Amino acid sequence: MRSIAKSSRADAGISVVVPVRNGERWLPDVLAAIARECEGSPHEILVVEDGSVDRSAIVCRDHPGVRVIDGPRRGAAAAVNAGLVEARFALVAQIDQDVWVEPGWLDALLQAMDEPSVAAAQGWYAIDPEAPVLSRMMAMDLEQRYLRLAGTTDHVCTGNVLWRRAAIVAVGGLDESLGYGYDNDLSYRLIDAGFALRICPNARSFHRWRDGVVGYLRQQYGFGYGRIDLVARDRTRARGDAVSPAMMMAHPLILGIALALAATAGTSWLTGHAALPWAWAGALCVAMLAIERTLSAVAAFRRWRDPAALLFPVMHLLRDAAWVGAIAMWSLRRLGGRPSVPAHSMHPRPAGSQGLRLAEDR
Repeated sequence: MRSIAKSSRADAGISVVVPVRNGERWLPDVLAAIARECEGSPHEILVVEDGSVDRSAIVCRDHPGVRVIDGPRRGAAAAVNAGLVEARFALVAQIDQDVWVEPGWLDALLQAMDEPSVAAAQGWYAIDPEAPVLSRMMAMDLEQRYLRLAGTTDHVCTGNVLWRRAAIVAVGGLDESLGYGYDNDLSYRLIDAGFALRICPNARSFHRWRDGVVGYLRQQYGFGYGRIDLVARDRTRARGDAVSPAMMMAHPLILGIALALAATAGTSWLTGHAALPWAWAGALCVAMLAIERTLSAVAAFRRWRDPAALLFPVMHLLRDAAWVGAIAMWSLRRLGGRPSVPAHSMHPRPAGSQGLRLAEDR
């Protein structure tokens, strides 16, 4: 972990840190929304440009009131830490390059931060009705889990959050050795240090999740890989947290058992032994997962009347398979003596066609 402490006075105002890598498509709207929220109060917008091959840096430098910082290019946690080092205000918002904050977002989080013990307040990832179908499905899944919370949580996501800078400094900043999961790790350390965390339903934002089935599975693989990094440090984290509860954590384990049973059934059949009991046991495991996700899908559909919710059973089984793959790859690397690095779980978004041409010219 990197020390982010520095000797500067904590003025009353807001620093906004936006880590950027290949975010040209979204940045004009994202930065405009941030400027709208901060208008009329002391603030600074710090963009950490972390190795984009598109026109992200140019877009940010051309936007009024934005200061661009050259990022360390060691992963998202290191990029955010670089922004925290430069932040001069006591409260620091971190907003991702593909997150649009709605009017009133900042005011709602500031109200939550009135309590001195609160180290971080996260906004609400809402469902964008105009987003692609898989993005809507992911947003419904996440919002469905948020609805179980009563404002208090043990995990806040980066990308849509307001921090008390002194609290982040007190626990040593974000762990730069982690990819996905660095926000979980920071949240757990803040809780262990005696701070409180909040989720604010009135602080609404829209997240542009990864596009298409391949993008979805690639991101879910990363989520799973990051979780294994966390569980390897503290086995009690296998139970999950308020946002990712125990049942969600159990899904890939149950699917892994189902796949092992299927492999045993295949081996038994090839060697002339009874295969049917193994096959039925594996099918029962998959059926249990499918039924649980179907019930969740029906509840989501009844709440939002969006057919995208009905994709839960299929897409979440694929998500479980991606997590199983992540567990297998993590285990192989660990057996080979290779430590985890951020790039194992967190892959940057690809640049658009223009960005690819810029990369080829370099």
